[in-house]
Amino acid sequence: MSLVLVLVPGAFGTTDGFERLIPHLGDLQTYPGSYPSCNPDDPLDADCSKDIEKLRNTLVSLLDKGSNIIILAHSYGGVVAGGAAKGLDKAHREAERHGSAVLGLIYVAGNITLEGETLLEAVGGRYPEFIKSNKPSQGLALIEPAMEILYNDCGPDAELDGFMKPHALRAFETKPSAPAWEDEGFEGRRLYIRTIKDQCNPASLQDMWIEKSGVKWDIVDFETGHMPFVSQPRKLAEQVSKFANKVTNL
Repeated sequence: MSLVLVLVPGAFGTTDGFERLIPHLGDLQTYPGSYPSCNPDDPLDADCSKDIEKLRNTLVSLLDKGSNIIILAHSYGGVVAGGAAKGLDKAHREAERHGSAVLGLIYVAGNITLEGETLLEAVGGRYPEFIKSNKPSQGLALIEPAMEILYNDCGPDAELDGFMKPHALRAFETKPSAPAWEDEGFEGRRLYIRTIKDQCNPASLQDMWIEKSGVKWDIVDFETGHMPFVSQPRKLAEQVSKFANKVTNL
């Protein structure tokens, strides 16, 4: 049975942002886990539940084709992936007589929200100063200055600005469904990459989310900013491979 790594981007980014990681993954297949609140046609129609629904449809489609899945979710992608993977762990799938499942969750500086807790609530109820609301237009937001906040451990690189897109504010202000990571079926199948020099999701905030989850995560510290798949792609790929070997043998 094939194994697929579904790459779920954080807010303000697309799956193109993972392009420096993919060459280091060897034979591991990847699949884009995009969702509609990034740069939407109508930001007032976007919300977290629609992001979750879109990603869940992607996951179920891959499972129905007989692929096992590991999800790598970055930042806000953790909120989306958490809801989308609910009930798709190996124990649930085997109980329903399915042969394929979501075998593991990798959160890279991932936002952890409880059922019904918005991302805005999870970061303290107010946006940080670098989130520029209603820019470039009503209902959207940008991160400025992007290089200092997101790529503080990277050298000057004009290409990186191109990875950033406006994001619908409603995605951060609407309530997600119950997350998959809370389920017993993901015991031993959760990995959190903690980004110590992160200027977007500070390590202290990541620690608070991990503790709040009330479940055990394998934790690996990266001395990086918010985007280790850009600044340390080989090192991240090594952790992905190690985790994949673990969860495929559980």
